Amino acid sequence: MHELPYEQNPQWKEILALLSKIRSENDYAQAHVEFIREQLTSFDDRIRGGAALAAEGCLFEPYILDLVIDIAENDGNAAIRKAALQSLGAVIHEGVMQGMEDEQGAGTGMDDAEEWEEFQSGGLKDDYQRVKNLLFTLLEDEEEPELQQLALSGLSSLGFLEEVREKIGEFYDSGRTSAQLVALHAMGKFPQYWIDQLASLIRPDAPPALLKEAISASYSSQSPRLAQAIEGVLDHRDSEVLRYALMTLANLNLSENLGEILQRFSLHENSAIQEAAKDGIELINQKNFQKYMEEDLGMDPEG
Repeated sequence: MHELPYEQNPQWKEILALLSKIRSENDYAQAHVEFIREQLTSFDDRIRGGAALAAEGCLFEPYILDLVIDIAENDGNAAIRKAALQSLGAVIHEGVMQGMEDEQGAGTGMDDAEEWEEFQSGGLKDDYQRVKNLLFTLLEDEEEPELQQLALSGLSSLGFLEEVREKIGEFYDSGRTSAQLVALHAMGKFPQYWIDQLASLIRPDAPPALLKEAISASYSSQSPRLAQAIEGVLDHRDSEVLRYALMTLANLNLSENLGEILQRFSLHENSAIQEAAKDGIELINQKNFQKYMEEDLGMDPEG
C-alpha cells in the first residue's frame, strides 16, 4: 500500500504512540520488530524519527541496522539523523560488553565465536565496525555540531581508547556548553582518566548545568579528591546540585563524616533533597554490610 503524503497521514499520532510504547516497555516481539522496520522507511519525518529511536532495542534484527545507518548518514532531516545516532550507540556498547575491543585495540577479545551467534545479522563484529567507523567519520567530517556531539556520545563506551579520549578533551576545551556537557557525560564512563578536569569544574561558581554533569561523572570514580571537591559544594543553592552531590558522595563512600552529612540533609526542607539523603544512607548501609560480609566473614553476599 502506498503511504499517504506527510501532511495527509491521519494515523501518525497512533503510530508514534505505539512506537513509544514498544520502546518504553522494551517489547520487541517479532510483530513489533516488523512494524519498526516498516516505519523506518516512512515518508513522514515524525514517524521515521520515532522508529529510529525505537529501533535501539532491535538493531541486530535483519535489516534494521542497515536502515538506521542509512538514516544516520543520509536522511535529509537533521533531527531524524540525531534520532538514529542516539540508537547506534547501543551497538558500540554491546561490542564493548562482548569484549570486541579493549585498550590493546579491536578484536582482542574475539576468540570464542559461539558467543556471538545470538547477535548475528551480518555478524556483530561487522556491525560493530561499521557503526564505529561511521561515528568516527562524523566526528571528523560532520559540520553540524549536534550531530558531532551525538557521535561522541555514541563512542563514549570506548573512552578507554586514546583517540576517543582526545575527542572528549577537544569537546571539553571547546568552550561550547552543549559540547562540554557531552564531554562530561562521556568522562563519566571512565572517570579515572579525568580527575583533574572534573575536580577543576566541581566548584560553587561553576555553571549549574556543568557542575551537575561533573558531579554525576564522578559517581564511580573512587577518587578521594573528587569526594572532597563535592563536599565543597554542599552549600549550593541549586537543589539539583545538592541532590547529585549527595547521591555521588554516598556511592563514593570516601568522606569521613559522610553519615553526618547525609543525616543532616535528610532533614532538609526540600523533599527531593531529603529523599536523596535517605537513599544515600540506605546505599552506604548496603555497602558497609557487603564489606562486612566479604572482609570480616569471608562470604560472598551475592552467593
